[in-house]
Amino acid sequence: MKVTGTKAYVQVEDDSGNIARFDGEVCLGSFYADADSIQWICHEGDATDKDRLDLIYRATRYGKDCGEKVLFFEDGKVLFETELRLKTEVYWAKSYFVIVAVAIVSLVFPAVLIAALDVADRMFVIVLASISALLSSPFLVWGFRIWRFRVTAEGDIITVSPTAGRKYTFSVKEVTRIIRKTKTVSSWEEIKKLKVYTKTRHVSLNENMTGIEDMDAYLMRHISPDKIITKKRK
Repeated sequence: MKVTGTKAYVQVEDDSGNIARFDGEVCLGSFYADADSIQWICHEGDATDKDRLDLIYRATRYGKDCGEKVLFFEDGKVLFETELRLKTEVYWAKSYFVIVAVAIVSLVFPAVLIAALDVADRMFVIVLASISALLSSPFLVWGFRIWRFRVTAEGDIITVSPTAGRKYTFSVKEVTRIIRKTKTVSSWEEIKKLKVYTKTRHVSLNENMTGIEDMDAYLMRHISPDKIITKKRK
């Protein structure tokens, strides 16, 4: 399987030498292809709709396995999203761990250095260590939140690993309301915050999290428009 293309189309070549091209566009780090816009560049014999769907299935699976997401849309839905268990994830970027580590080391290092060099009396070292621990605790809590939190959508099931407590799941059918906060930048709508509500729980996502755009697109595909409230910032 070979998948190539430009910003306007994707070209798929299977192991048998069949080649097809689909119109679409690059969006949010993925290529969104129109499944009905197929143009067979090369095909042995007459191409059928089964050939089209088979090629789309294999191209989608190839993209999933290789980390190159290509989504084929038909009638507003992603083909084979459930069958191939395509995942959409939101989590804190690893760069935030670096910030936490630098902050903690900066606060703790002076106390450790003074204790190691034995240049101050014991009481001073204890007080300094206590202050360092107290100032470091918010960063430790933040680091735990970053490490623990993750929201994963797979098929029609959403799984949440909260900052505290047990992991839980719910179906998109259980979603009662979604609040989107967006901002238009250079004619492009940027998602700033997302809040997903069920009857018993809610989960909040913000622009600093990796994958929030993909999750927004996933929710727009799976949730009825009458349950989605968009608030635009100026």
